[in-house]
Amino acid sequence: MATRKTPETLTAVDRAKTLARNAGPLPPLSIAPKPPASTMTRTEQKNAADLNQARANLGQIGRPSRPMSHTPTLDPRADMDDSFSILPIGDVEPYQHNPRTGPNPRYNDIRASIIADGITNPLTVTRRPDSSKYHPYGGGNTRLAIAKELQANGDARFDTIKVIVKRWPGDANVISAHLAENEMRGDITFWEKAQGVASFKHAHEQEHDMVLSTSELGKELKFHGINFGTRVIQNFAFAVENLAPIGPWLKATEVNEIIRPGLAGAIAVASKFDVDMAMMESALLKHRDQVLAIITYNKDVEEAQRKAVELDAAELVSDLHEALASAIGVSADVIPLMISAVESNSRITADELKAIQIRRTTSALVSGGAPAPAAPVPAAPQRSLTGMLGGMPSAPQPPAAGAANASAPTTASPVADPSTAPVPPVQNQASLGAGARQRNPGLPENVSESDPTAHILSLVLDISDLVLLSDCILHVKDMPFGYCMDLPEALDKVGSQTLPEMQVQVRGAAWKFLASVSGQLDPQWFTFASADVSSWTRSALAGPTVFRQNYERSLRGFTAESGDPAMLLVEIYHVFNVPDLGYLTVQLLRAMEQLRLDHPERFARAVTTDPDFPG
Repeated sequence: MATRKTPETLTAVDRAKTLARNAGPLPPLSIAPKPPASTMTRTEQKNAADLNQARANLGQIGRPSRPMSHTPTLDPRADMDDSFSILPIGDVEPYQHNPRTGPNPRYNDIRASIIADGITNPLTVTRRPDSSKYHPYGGGNTRLAIAKELQANGDARFDTIKVIVKRWPGDANVISAHLAENEMRGDITFWEKAQGVASFKHAHEQEHDMVLSTSELGKELKFHGINFGTRVIQNFAFAVENLAPIGPWLKATEVNEIIRPGLAGAIAVASKFDVDMAMMESALLKHRDQVLAIITYNKDVEEAQRKAVELDAAELVSDLHEALASAIGVSADVIPLMISAVESNSRITADELKAIQIRRTTSALVSGGAPAPAAPVPAAPQRSLTGMLGGMPSAPQPPAAGAANASAPTTASPVADPSTAPVPPVQNQASLGAGARQRNPGLPENVSESDPTAHILSLVLDISDLVLLSDCILHVKDMPFGYCMDLPEALDKVGSQTLPEMQVQVRGAAWKFLASVSGQLDPQWFTFASADVSSWTRSALAGPTVFRQNYERSLRGFTAESGDPAMLLVEIYHVFNVPDLGYLTVQLLRAMEQLRLDHPERFARAVTTDPDFPG
């Protein structure tokens, strides 16, 4: 007798046939939503909605964006991203665009570690789709070089190398990974970073068929984890474009403060005369050869006798200016004035630039036909302070009869620092007659060029030479910039010499400007100038009324209701309207800002201010 099959023992097909014969409807799926009904409770409606959403989500899970079998760009030979592998050492090569071009300063330490323990941190490598060779991704070139060296010397441990393989992301990404890794360690040079940024820019532009501006380049680098400011990127580009012969020895600070300002201005002047900048190549090669000679010398002597391998940035700029001056037929000392003129007026013509030299040789601020003061030094080089900070050069003297172009400068004797050897008050100074001394500004001989304020003092002295302020400058080493301006005996006289009105206006304007940036209007600073030395300090300590009277008498100036001194807009115009003075003033402001950045400790003083003091 046949066994009777119940619905539980039937197959799914048999059950379906049985239900069909009995004309019964197929049961609904358990996940099917209930049909809407007016009798459904709020809970039942919510459950039905959740069920519909679950069905929709189930239809999306595991659905690829496009069928993998129909992907035309799929390369079965491509590497799996972030996969592990063991490669023959010969299959891994250095990356050709690695920003680091010089030896790793820690090469010997890393080599000793690898000899002892092997490569404990596996290299991350990648390869181009059309290449069989891998290369490091984001660092590791030093470890690879050491492994290859040891394997070549017979160390079988490095016949193969463990690696993490990344899918090829493009040269721009690989370059940025190397840059970021080296920048994080901080052992990559300015020139290597400059070349790396240039390589990244070129690769990115090629891969995306676009041209990056400086700001766009900065954003792309930041996206890749590299944060260079706009100014830094501009310095990189300038160095790569103009300074390749000396690139390996460039320093970021010197490029920013000395070489780029001096050379960029020279390039702008050269363009006005259609001068090919290739003529400056000889100056670059000269300094390259000097550095190479030092390197060669160091190889043959003991370590104690070796010389520092570095560029003389100030001398380089000076040589570049001389090369430009020779090309356009002017004296080298007029080049800084031409640069200042071009920076002030980009539309200035070559004829107008050449006229600057004519004006300097035919006119002077001092009456009586005295020759104009010497041109300021180039923007970058620092004037030598040896033998100068002991006393100011004296002002030009009135010409003798029959000698319209002659002058009789006098000299000032060196004195010690004001704290130990006070400078006599103004009213006790002898006149500036022949053989007499002018008032010494109290700049001591022991101010070395390593003093952080030395460059600023040099520029202040240059301005003094130009507008005759030698009777007003005091060296106060504890003030922010190392000096303060004292009240002159009279604005229209230097010793016995009476100045023309134009000179008086410029002299007063320059005095006010130097005083305003020195910090002496702030009570916490001017009190560092001894009252025994400074008329300014004595007047300020005597109160607003006395200060106002002395200030107005000395400078023909006016003060605010509080007694504070004031500077007119027209006086600022005077400062920047005289080409030599405007140029020096700009350089002084640059030097002051750099001192603020380099020595912030000079600008933090816990001194209680006094409301009775001006400022």
